[in-house]
Amino acid sequence: MPDDLRVPVFACAFCRAELATASYAGAAAVSADALIGHLGQAMDGTVPVAQAAVTAPRFEGGSTDARAANCQHCAAPIAVPLDLQVRELTCTGCGRVQAVNRYVSDDERFALDMQRQVAGNEAFKRLCADGVPCSRCGAKNAVPEDGSVQLPCTFCKATILLSDHVDASAIARARLKHGVFALRDAAIQQQTSRDRRTTTIIVGCVVGGIVVSLILGLVLSTR
Repeated sequence: MPDDLRVPVFACAFCRAELATASYAGAAAVSADALIGHLGQAMDGTVPVAQAAVTAPRFEGGSTDARAANCQHCAAPIAVPLDLQVRELTCTGCGRVQAVNRYVSDDERFALDMQRQVAGNEAFKRLCADGVPCSRCGAKNAVPEDGSVQLPCTFCKATILLSDHVDASAIARARLKHGVFALRDAAIQQQTSRDRRTTTIIVGCVVGGIVVSLILGLVLSTR
C-alpha cells in the first residue's frame, strides 16, 4: 500500500492488479491521512485557516456496531447504528426515516462509544507491547506505534495487516495522533529555524556596527 493512504489505488506487487487502498487500509485510516493532509495545508497557508475549519474532512473512526430493535411504526426488525455521527435511520419495512435517539439515547451512545475507543486503544497498546504473529510463519513481529496499517514479517516477508488483530479505528486514531504530532514538531522546527535566522541577522548587524565603529575610530585616530 502507498505510504500516503490518500492515494486511492495501488498495484499488487505480484499480479499488478489495481487495488483500492481503502479496501485494505480501512476507511478510518484513509480518513486520518486526509485530515492530517488538510491540517498540513492549513498550517502552511495553502488553505486559509477559516476555510480549513469548515472544509475539514470527516474522521471515519466511528462505531460500526448496531443494536437490533423493532420499528416503532411497523414492528419490522431494524439495525440501530451506534455511530455518534449518524442521526437518522430508515426502516426497511415501512420506509420511514426516524431519529436514532428514539431507540438509543445520545448519552448511551456516547458512553458506549467511549468504552469502544478505550477497549480498542488498550488492545492496540497490548499489540505494540507483545508483537504481532505472522499468519504465514507464526513469527512475532514488533509493532510500531505510528499507526502503520501493515508491516512486512521480518522473517518471511509476508504482509501483516494489523486490522486483522485489533480494531481498525484504534489503528487510525494512533495514525492520526502520530500525524498531528509530526505536524507540531515540523512547525516547532520551522519556528526555531526562523528564530535562528532572525537572531543571525540581528547579531550580524550588531557585529557589523561594531566593526564599522572600530574602523572609523582607527581612521580618525590616524589623522
